[in-house]
Formats: sequence, structure tokens, C-alpha cells
Amino acid sequence: MPLAEFANEYAQLSAGEQTLFADATRRLLAEGLIWRGDEGDARAYAFLLRRRELVAEYLQVAGWELRHDERAQVFQVAHRDGAHRRRLSRDTTIWLLLLRLIYAEKRERVALSLTRYPTVTVGEVVQRYAEFFPGQALRKKTSLDEGLRTLQSLKIVRAGGGGVLRAANNDQVIELLPTLEVVVPAAAVADLAARLGEYQREPE
Repeated sequence: MPLAEFANEYAQLSAGEQTLFADATRRLLAEGLIWRGDEGDARAYAFLLRRRELVAEYLQVAGWELRHDERAQVFQVAHRDGAHRRRLSRDTTIWLLLLRLIYAEKRERVALSLTRYPTVTVGEVVQRYAEFFPGQALRKKTSLDEGLRTLQSLKIVRAGGGGVLRAANNDQVIELLPTLEVVVPAAAVADLAARLGEYQREPE
């Protein structure tokens, strides 16, 4: 789309839509994704559904690609040169992979659930970690705290019932969100156990 055409289409937006345009692009660039299931993202998500092409053209100028996962109801941005990727620590990456593996297992299992999305308790996550890394779970509580805080801020998990996730609360419920499918695609799930095995063999 030529710049003049973009400027013309943008000028035709109402003042309210221009505000939503600014909010949606700011959220995308600051947080990486917008998920319909997040209460704070709902209006921005609806706007992107209506004006996807216009926002995509705007972002493309700076090298960003707007992607939409319809099933997970997520819009995300990725830089074509791989710039500005969020770097996670080794420990947080391990927690992310472990939670994605649990998410996949629970999705495959047909079971009655009281929640919309799969859930797992903090204690169960620690137990699964201990299966991959025997004898290390107890000294990893601090890294789990940091990992849960990071993943919650990225809208990958959230506390069942609201609040902040804490590693010290073994009975606290972690809700595993569909955004996990976007961050770690289904095609990569088969490799997760192998990746975790590699981390087992790597020195701290």
C-alpha cells in the first residue's frame, strides 16, 4: 500500500478508532502479542480484526510482520530480521518448555474440567521438574518464582482465580493459556522432551 493511500485510510478513521490504532500498535510492540481472552486486550483485539491490513501496513514499514492465530485468538508481531526478541533466562526457558509440555498433555486428555483452559498446581509443576532434574527441585524455587512472574507478564500463564503466582504456594492453580501454542507451536511439542533432556546434561 503506497504511503499516500495509507495516510488517506488512516485519516478516514474516527477519533476513537485512531486512539485504538495507537493503543493496539503500542501493545503489540511493547508486549509482542494481543490475546482476546485477556480482559485488557479485548478492545484492541476487536480493532485488529476490523483493521488488520491497515495496522499490518504501518508495522511493515519498520520491519514488523503482523500475524494472527485465529484458533488461539492471538495477534502477534515478529521482526523480519529477528530483532527485539524477548530473551529468557535458561531457567525460565526450562519452566516455559515444561509448562508447554503439560499443556499439550492436558489438551490431549479428555477430562472434565471446571476451567476453560488446562490447569496445573504449582506443586505439580515442581514435581514434574523433579522428574527431569532429580534432586534440583528444592533449590529451584527462586527460579520458579522468577519464571512464573515473567511468564505471567507475557500472558502465557495466569493465576487461577486471579492474583500473582508464587512458587511457595504448592496448591495455587496455574491456568495454562492458549498463547502457549503461539509461543511454542504444536509442531515443536514432540521435541520438548528432547530439549529438556539436553538441559539435563548441560552444566549450570
